[in-house]
Amino acid sequence: MTDFGAKPNSRENAVEAVRAAVESCRNKESATLVFPKGRYDFFPIPEKNRTEGMSLYNFKNLTIDGDGSEFIFHGVMGVISVGNSENITLKNFSVDWEQPLIVQGEIVAVTDENVDIRFDKEKYPFAIENERLVFPGEGWKGIPQRDNLFDPKTKEMLYRARDCSMGWELYKGRTEKIAEDTVRIHSKPKFTPPVGTILGLWLDVSFGKYGFNIQSSKDIVIRNVDMFHALGLGVIAQRTENLTLDNVNCKANDAKGRVFSTAADAFHLNNMKGLVKVENCECSGMGDDFLNHHGKNMMIRKRLDDRTVEISSEPREAPMYSFKVDDEIWFLDGQTMQRKETAVIEAIELVKEGEKTVTHRIRFKENIPTWIKENIAMENKTFNAELEVRNCRITKRNRARGILVTTPLRTVIENNVFRSTGAAILIEGDTNYWFESGACNDVLIRNNVFEDCFSSGYAGDWGHAVITIHPSFKPQSETDEAFHRNIRIENNTFKSFDYPILFARSVCGLTFRGNTLSRTSTYPPFAQNETTFMLDGCCGVRIEGNTYAADVLGKNIKTEHMNFSNDVQIKDPDISVKR
Repeated sequence: MTDFGAKPNSRENAVEAVRAAVESCRNKESATLVFPKGRYDFFPIPEKNRTEGMSLYNFKNLTIDGDGSEFIFHGVMGVISVGNSENITLKNFSVDWEQPLIVQGEIVAVTDENVDIRFDKEKYPFAIENERLVFPGEGWKGIPQRDNLFDPKTKEMLYRARDCSMGWELYKGRTEKIAEDTVRIHSKPKFTPPVGTILGLWLDVSFGKYGFNIQSSKDIVIRNVDMFHALGLGVIAQRTENLTLDNVNCKANDAKGRVFSTAADAFHLNNMKGLVKVENCECSGMGDDFLNHHGKNMMIRKRLDDRTVEISSEPREAPMYSFKVDDEIWFLDGQTMQRKETAVIEAIELVKEGEKTVTHRIRFKENIPTWIKENIAMENKTFNAELEVRNCRITKRNRARGILVTTPLRTVIENNVFRSTGAAILIEGDTNYWFESGACNDVLIRNNVFEDCFSSGYAGDWGHAVITIHPSFKPQSETDEAFHRNIRIENNTFKSFDYPILFARSVCGLTFRGNTLSRTSTYPPFAQNETTFMLDGCCGVRIEGNTYAADVLGKNIKTEHMNFSNDVQIKDPDISVKR
């Protein structure tokens, strides 16, 4: 890097030097670009459309080696984008912001009428404009959108806190400065946190970019990277074959006293292919889940002819980045969500009103069955990946869940430690909200430790149990065909203060074997569902060889839409049936 004018520890803008260095590697058979260890600063150059630290498009066989360097960003920027590239390795550096686009304060007083918050003005400068709290930054100005509450001793999310616990409207209240570093918001909080609670404020500008943005690429490795802050998602990858995240840590910068890291998920992987490996990663301080690995359902709005459909224009229902020409797709039965016939996309046409794209028309290479019409979902069959998650540490220093996974291919989750705020593992699949596809056929969850999971949020929002299997398909009878299949939960350790350990809906071939369950006294139990195993519309269930401490809560099972005697085999004498 220094050959191209970058000066470590100078605090000069390295963007143009990095761009020149990257371009010098373009036509080489293989290249390694080394940053001599030091601090490198990245400032946006909007007039040249330079809003990312590095852009790697149409590259092969390139390694970016930071040699332990610090990459410090300023303003609204992405870290690194990779597109249409192959065999790319990014390693050995950390990522942070000089002035982060998430802010932090301390609750110093709460009444029924107002909340007083103290800010470190050096780190998080604030202002009052039109009696509203605002935060000026490096080329940006943000207003609070969402808060999370953290215990000042553990830096974990408060017990039983949820999104915007004090109320979504709180920050619209009349605000005044009552001391040099303290504001008073005149609005009634819905929840009264203890004085001293740390407040993390996600701003309207917190989601302007991504950290690592990987699109339509192959054989990508990120290794030995600490991401202390990023806008939006830490790592997003789409339509990419073979991705390895090894010792990639989205974590709060404890040295700077922070409780936050990325604005949203640490890792969000959509319509992947080949093998995804997530190993030796630790997370804390994110604004959402540790890992979300899924496909996407796309909803049909109208059938135009025997080979053409028009899809919905709603953003969550029309993820066109997930579907391309020559992709093979499944059509899902509208009632059961079962995968049925397939077809191959021949053409995709944008439908516009003026300059605005309002929907897409998709033409297939063959005629499609007559039952395929409006409100039928399509799922990408070509882009699905195996997933392996090993030796990771998922803490309750971030909102929501640990791992979300929906893929029809092999999934292995093993040797991890979960201490999550909501459900540790969530397996869904839906056609009614996020449209995340991928009915699972082969999931192995083994040799993990689950400790005091599900201490915040509420049932239905961040899951229903420590392990939650919850597709949007709701069984109506014991004869309904199951959505998910072949899920094994084996040889794990569950240390729980509450009742729910497993909630499973619509699974055929569900095993809970060789696990050890004990009770902790970390928190009081609060679950409305006082059931250890809640099963709905499942078949081929085996619960056997598990060990339960004497004081474990519940030790019971409840079923719905099942023929208990045919569908469930319980060989644990400690388990009772809850009617």
